[in-house]
Amino acid sequence: MNREDFPILSAHPELVYLDSANTALKPQTVVDAVTRYCESIGANVGRASYTLGEEATREFEAVRGSVAGLIGCSSDEVVFTYSTTYGLNQVARGFMHRLETEDVILLSLHEHNSNLVVWQKVAEETGAKIQFAEEEFELERVKIFSYALVSNVTGQIFDYAELIGELRENGALVCVDAAQAVGRREVSVVDLDCDFLVFSSHKIGGPSGVGVLYCRRDLMDEMVPLVYGSASVESVGRTKSGLRSGASRFEPGTPNIEGAIGLGAAVEYCNVEANTVHDCELVEAWSMVVDKSGLREWVVGESEVGIFALNHPKVHPHDIAMLLDGDGIAVRAGKMCADLLLDNLGIARGVVRASCGSYTTVEDLRKFAEGYARAIERLDG
Repeated sequence: MNREDFPILSAHPELVYLDSANTALKPQTVVDAVTRYCESIGANVGRASYTLGEEATREFEAVRGSVAGLIGCSSDEVVFTYSTTYGLNQVARGFMHRLETEDVILLSLHEHNSNLVVWQKVAEETGAKIQFAEEEFELERVKIFSYALVSNVTGQIFDYAELIGELRENGALVCVDAAQAVGRREVSVVDLDCDFLVFSSHKIGGPSGVGVLYCRRDLMDEMVPLVYGSASVESVGRTKSGLRSGASRFEPGTPNIEGAIGLGAAVEYCNVEANTVHDCELVEAWSMVVDKSGLREWVVGESEVGIFALNHPKVHPHDIAMLLDGDGIAVRAGKMCADLLLDNLGIARGVVRASCGSYTTVEDLRKFAEGYARAIERLDG
C-alpha cells in the first residue's frame, strides 16, 4: 500500500489528508472496479435471465462473501444497507417490539450520534429507558446493548467482553458499531459475541452510500424491515404479501450495485494486518510529535488507532482548521457527531481531529502538529 495507489493523492501530491475517519480515500482498484461495472456490465441484479444480468448478480453476491470473510460470519448473514446509520436504525426499529416500559437500552458515553438518537426515539415510543455502561444501570432489565468498538473522537478501543458475558446470562442482544474499527483491526463477530454489527463502505476506501449490517441468522426473520418493496417479498396477494426469509427481506428495490462492487474491491485491497501495524507506528510517532511540538496538554484521550484529537481552550477549532487548510492540511473540526462524549468531557466547541489511513505518513502528522502550533500562535498570540 502506498500513496501512488490513490488517485486523489496523485492529483494533489502536496495534500496532507487527515480526515480518513470521516471518509477514506479510494484506491485506484476501487475506481477501476466501479468503472468496469458501469462500462462492461451495467445490468441489474437478481432479476435478469440474460448473460450480463447473471454476471452482475454473480459479482454482487461475491461481495457478500468477501464481506463475510472480513468480519467472520456467513455470507447469508450479510445485509447491504446505505450506511452505518441506516444499519443502526434497522436494528433499533427492527427489534423495538421486544421493548416494554422500564426495559433498559444500554449505550456508552462515547457514542456517535447515530448510535444515540435512534435509541432515544425508540425509548420514547416504547417507554424503555436509556442507561449508560459507565454509570449505574439495571443489569437484569437490559434488553439490548449497543456500543461503538472504537471512538471516532479519541481513537480508544473498547472491550466489554466481561459485561457482555453478564448481559448474555440475562438474554440481552448486543449490537456493535464498527465503523471506525473494520479495516483497522481484526474484527470478528464471533470474538465480539455480538448479534449485530454495522459499518460503512466509505470508511474502508469503498464508495459512499453502501453499508453493511451483520445480523445473526436466527434473528433475521424476527427483525422487522424498515422498508418494504419488490425483491423483499416471497409472495404477493391483493391485501397481503409474504416477506422472504434471510437477508433479501431487508434489501427491497434495486440496490447500489456500483457501490457494492466498489466495496468488494475495497475489501480486496484492504490488508488489515498491515493496517494494524501501520496504525500502531503512527500512534507511537504521534506521541513523539505532540511532545516535540508542545501540544501534549491539548491532546484529547489516549488514542489506540490513527485518530488524534486536540482541544485548545481559547481558540475555536474551526479557525484552526481553516488555517490548516491554507497549508494544504485537511482535518475535521467540531463535535465529530459525538455531542454526548464531548459534553461529558466539558468540550463545548469541539476538537480538531486528525485521522489517518494506510496512505498517511509520519511526515503528515509532523506537518499537522507544526501547522496546529502555528495556528495557535497566530490566533492566541
